[in-house]
Amino acid sequence: MKWLIGLYPRAWRKRYLEEFKSLLEDSPKGWRTGLDVLRGAMDAQSRTPGLMKRLLPAALVLLADLIIGWLNYHAADDVQPVAAALIIAGFGFTFWRPRLAWVFVAVLWLAVPASSIVGYATNYHPGVAKPAPLYETLVALVPTALGAGAGLFARWLPKRAS
Repeated sequence: MKWLIGLYPRAWRKRYLEEFKSLLEDSPKGWRTGLDVLRGAMDAQSRTPGLMKRLLPAALVLLADLIIGWLNYHAADDVQPVAAALIIAGFGFTFWRPRLAWVFVAVLWLAVPASSIVGYATNYHPGVAKPAPLYETLVALVPTALGAGAGLFARWLPKRAS
């Protein structure tokens, strides 16, 4: 159960670790104590400054994924809005956080196959006689990677010029 202490923020552990270890030794061993320690770790993490800074990229990427997936789900023959959204999102997120470029590319790209799966599950294929899921999934990787590459280049260019 002591491994659960690692879920607490570093600053919290630095201040309370020894006291908390002795409290755990005196506590009854069981799932309720483990659940209480887990709940305390979640509470301590939520009160840690900078939590929103860590969660903001994930929330924004998921929102972009939902929008791209919605566009792909409702796309008929015209997939330019989906490609444009993938390019813009890939560029924006990679320019914002270049070290996470590979994560952004993968997560943004997954919006297309995920929306296709939903389309197959609901038997919804507007304007397409026979969709090709593997083809559209592979093609979606191209604008996502191009946008991310442009974002990295735009981030790198000013550093190179100076």
